[in-house]
Amino acid sequence: MLRLLLPLVALNVVLLGLEIPRYAGLAPYWLAWEVVLLVGLFALLPAGRLARGLAWLAGGLLLALVVLALFDALTRASLSRPLNVVQDWVLLDAVYRLVTGNLGALATGLLGVFLVTLLVAVIWGAGRGLGALVPPAGGSRRVPLAIAIGALGVGLGGVLAAERGAAPPGTAAPGTAMIQQQVAAGRSALAENRRFRARLEATREEAAAAALPGLAEVDVILGLVESYGVSAVFDARYAPVIVPALDRLEEDLGAADLHVVSGVLEAPIAGGQSWLAHASLLSGLQVRYAGHYEALQDAPRDTLVQDFVATGHHTAMLSPAIQLDWPEGRWFGWDRIVDKHGFDYAGPPFFWVTMPDQYTWSFFEQQVRSPSDAPVFAMLALVSSHAPWTPILPVLEDWEGIGDGERLQEWAGKGPEPEVLWRDFDRVRDFYAESVRYSLEVTGGYAARYADEDTLFFLLGDHQPAALITGPDASWAVPVHVISGDPELLEPFRARGFVPGMQPPGEHARFGFEALRSWLRDAFGASSAGD
Repeated sequence: MLRLLLPLVALNVVLLGLEIPRYAGLAPYWLAWEVVLLVGLFALLPAGRLARGLAWLAGGLLLALVVLALFDALTRASLSRPLNVVQDWVLLDAVYRLVTGNLGALATGLLGVFLVTLLVAVIWGAGRGLGALVPPAGGSRRVPLAIAIGALGVGLGGVLAAERGAAPPGTAAPGTAMIQQQVAAGRSALAENRRFRARLEATREEAAAAALPGLAEVDVILGLVESYGVSAVFDARYAPVIVPALDRLEEDLGAADLHVVSGVLEAPIAGGQSWLAHASLLSGLQVRYAGHYEALQDAPRDTLVQDFVATGHHTAMLSPAIQLDWPEGRWFGWDRIVDKHGFDYAGPPFFWVTMPDQYTWSFFEQQVRSPSDAPVFAMLALVSSHAPWTPILPVLEDWEGIGDGERLQEWAGKGPEPEVLWRDFDRVRDFYAESVRYSLEVTGGYAARYADEDTLFFLLGDHQPAALITGPDASWAVPVHVISGDPELLEPFRARGFVPGMQPPGEHARFGFEALRSWLRDAFGASSAGD
């Protein structure tokens, strides 16, 4: 009896474990009805190949469910939403590069070996445990016939009741529920992708490039601070670090005769996939999933980049985190794309951070903006506040002395290693806040030093950080600070709820990233200039 009970208890634990991602901890259940159903089924099967085959098939299905649960947990922790296999399978390569970038190849390999071993143990244990219920050839039943039939009926009834939300308290059918959730999510994803393609076609004509004469002689700069969300400002764990930094920036900007208004926009994503945020800002469409991004780039389409080309601007995208070929970036039609290999950086990398933000801003000013004979429209995807958030660099006072970044070699190897830091989540959160503070200080410091009345400067987050930092159910909004020496350039944003200063008015947004293109067209386009 003990030989039979132990595998069943283990199967029950594994099945209930499928609910851990949804509850961010142990689920309030003690029984998975699928186990009762399997007990009855395998106790009734005759010995032979059929029973053995079904036992290993059930083990393989359980293995697939465990893998789905692991990826669901990873998706919830990193992207603040449940897994959707149809939308998310394309992210496997990005996950691998993120893990290796933070932990290194050796640690990633060891983690992979551990997970594979664990998963093999699951399928082996499930197959052996269920096979043990089948009576041996020519032998007596290990489970009495009445109990087997009863278990089959009760298990089937319990699964059906759980599907209808009528299962007794403390019981569930987690395996069945997970399959149903993914089927429903897949159908929803396909429908959403069809709707996105329909919006693409319906808006293709209105998306045609339109000049912005109100910004004809103005440098327009988008500085996107990695993982700078409203939680950094409004969460009591981070506000003591971030709010004083914003106050100091407001003072510095005022001392430089610059004006600033702040608001919030809702990012299309949280935790990661910054390229979807960039695409939403530029296209004027909400781009939430990889499928949307692919559909957007299936055919030529004008974006904010072409609006500024039509206005006479030199356009540039600076992406220090991009290390591989990037045809998606070329689709946008930038005059110049500077990826990791396009910088003359001679300093050290800092784990995922290929180069610190202060160097990126220095390079932009010296190599992109200053040499340009035309006004500049530029987007900078900053990376210093990207996980693993170590080390925290100081802000250098001598901007002109940054050069190629070689002087930053003295900070190589400083700060805790990621595998050490990430053993203590409270400490991780402290380092997150300090890394955002650093990026805000250097980005705001650049604006205070180099922006003027012919500059419209946007300092904004690309998305909220992962749920580990924000907690569950956090807003997906990010702060947006608009800076200029000309207060008239800020009036369109005041009219849309932005308030004076560096403090955002709240942590929930009325508009998404896709609103920015229409705002700029309405405020600075030809019809506005004619008025």
